[in-house]
Amino acid sequence: MKMHSVKRLYSLIFPLSMLLLSACAVKPPVQEMSDARSAVQTVHQLPAASNPVANRYLNRAESALQEAAQAMHRQQYQRARQKAVEAKRMAQRAAAAKQQGQK
Repeated sequence: MKMHSVKRLYSLIFPLSMLLLSACAVKPPVQEMSDARSAVQTVHQLPAASNPVANRYLNRAESALQEAAQAMHRQQYQRARQKAVEAKRMAQRAAAAKQQGQK
C-alpha cells in the first residue's frame, strides 16, 4: 500500500514541477524592448520629412511599443516580445522610408 501512495505522490508532483519550470523559462524580453525603444528613438532623430508612409510606420511602431510595455506590466512576456519585435520592425521601415524621402 505504501508504494502505491509514493507513486501517486510522484504522479502529482511531476506535472506540477514541470508546470512551474515552464513558467520560469519565460523571461521578460528586456533586450527586445530596449532594441525597439532605440529603433523608435532613431526614427525621431532623423531629419523631419513629410512622408506619409514613414509616419504611418512610425505610428505603428509606437503603438506596438506601447502594447509591448502593457504586456510587460501584465507579465505577458511572450506577447511583449512579439510586440517589441514588431515595433522594431516598423521603426526600421519608418527610418528607411524617411531616408528614402530625403533623396
